[in-house]
Amino acid sequence: MRGARLQLGLGAAGCLLLAVAVLAGSPRAASGGNPTVLRVAMSSDVDYVDPGLDYLSTGWEIQYATACKLLNYADREGSQGSQLVPEVAGFPRISKDGKTYTFVVRKGFRFANGEPVTASSFARAFNRDANPTFQSPAQAFIQDIVGANSVTRGLSRSITGITVRGDAISFALVAPAPDFLSRLAMPFFQAIPRSLARRVDPSGVNVIPSCGPYWIASRTPNQSIVLKSNPYYGGSRPHNAAEIYYSIGNTPQVNEQDVLSGAADYAADGFPPTDAKTLAQKLGVNRGQFFIRLRLGLRYLALNHDRPLFKNNPQLAKALNYAVDRSAILQQAGFRAGEETDHILPSTLNGSRPCNCYGASPDFGKAKRLAKGNTRSGTAMLWVANRGSGPLQAQVVQYDLAKIGLKVNVQSFYRPVQIEKESTRGAPFDLTLEAWVADYADPFDFVNVLLSGDVIRKANNNNVAYFNDPGYNRKMAQAARLIGAKRYSTYAALDLEMMRDNPPWVPLYSVTDRILVAKRVGCFTFNPVFGTDLAALCPHA
Repeated sequence: MRGARLQLGLGAAGCLLLAVAVLAGSPRAASGGNPTVLRVAMSSDVDYVDPGLDYLSTGWEIQYATACKLLNYADREGSQGSQLVPEVAGFPRISKDGKTYTFVVRKGFRFANGEPVTASSFARAFNRDANPTFQSPAQAFIQDIVGANSVTRGLSRSITGITVRGDAISFALVAPAPDFLSRLAMPFFQAIPRSLARRVDPSGVNVIPSCGPYWIASRTPNQSIVLKSNPYYGGSRPHNAAEIYYSIGNTPQVNEQDVLSGAADYAADGFPPTDAKTLAQKLGVNRGQFFIRLRLGLRYLALNHDRPLFKNNPQLAKALNYAVDRSAILQQAGFRAGEETDHILPSTLNGSRPCNCYGASPDFGKAKRLAKGNTRSGTAMLWVANRGSGPLQAQVVQYDLAKIGLKVNVQSFYRPVQIEKESTRGAPFDLTLEAWVADYADPFDFVNVLLSGDVIRKANNNNVAYFNDPGYNRKMAQAARLIGAKRYSTYAALDLEMMRDNPPWVPLYSVTDRILVAKRVGCFTFNPVFGTDLAALCPHA
């Protein structure tokens, strides 16, 4: 996440990539030479295309092109792209107590099947997400809507705090929430048609007649995804290609060569990290084909606090933070992949403060003293994705932790498999190499979403550290209710307190996106929230 759980491609900070066997259906064959088809090459599939379940950065690029929302982020670069703008509704009327938001839905938006978008189309999305059978990651973001927890616990079927009267939809919150509007712009909460609302399948749906510029016409897992222009779309967002065709399964090396040769237009999940510097020298940076953009994201080593090794063992967690060589790990990600950090909130986030808790270089002396008597079994299981920089970074972790008396065994998976396994509570790992890009620009999305024990469930967990400290849970909940400068300073202080006293992770580095497109592609726009703007790309003949 996305934000979204980050499928950081090899070109996008070089973190977690996997590739499957070369499968049928290439961008070359799909386009038939038609310049209005945007040909996207991707090594590994998204987790889902279903908007209630999709939670990878590559998937959210797709959702940005297909969704229509009450409010959205503009098709702009930089700070302009991180500002909310009206889409299907204008800005809401907010009650005097700050707890009720009322939107009036505009007429004229339609799904790709011709069905009109109404206020009920949004209510359906929230109720579907809240259904406990669905196991949607969205549930972490709706707890403060009146009645939502009753639905997620299976006690009722619809959220009482969401009411629809004609064109108006109102949301009643249990307390004022400064980040509520930003949450509404997440793909989970886009309008959905009646046909999708009736399908509450935790394995997801692969054909979505969306209401944005494009709709998801088909998905064959691990082979292809096809987006087509929504024939009923009348909004103002760009939709330059008639079709966007994803070919999935070639190696990152093949995808890179296909983009350079013009056989593909965009390498959605990147290229080998070792090639980034060569590409920069050959193509230049931000000159038309090779782009580097800052993301509001982080790479980290999550420590599983459900397992005996790290449960009630903050001394060992501190030891790892002193021992791990962040510089060496960042080097494995390649040219300009990010900047080192030793705390939770990315430096690009408003209010973030440097920690300087563990030093710029490993301190094995301090690490050994902290680890002494606290390594318990003396072994740890580390999970990583099986391609990209993950295996190389795992070797650095193995080498560093051996110096403090901890033997690290490594198990690698295809990226979606890693996510599915580690997000299931009780999974047999002690450490997992993870990455996260903000769902929206607020500290709640890094602290509460990734570290609150209050949202841990059986499956689809974002808190893969399974960090569940009642005292910190209360502090997170208190911080979430604050507004303005006090909100940011409180979160910053909480970040540093956790890292100094009871680290849930070993934070490694903030991330950049490194993007490769073909010569024929123009109109490049990078939205800081969702990434490359597929709808804005112009595939020229």
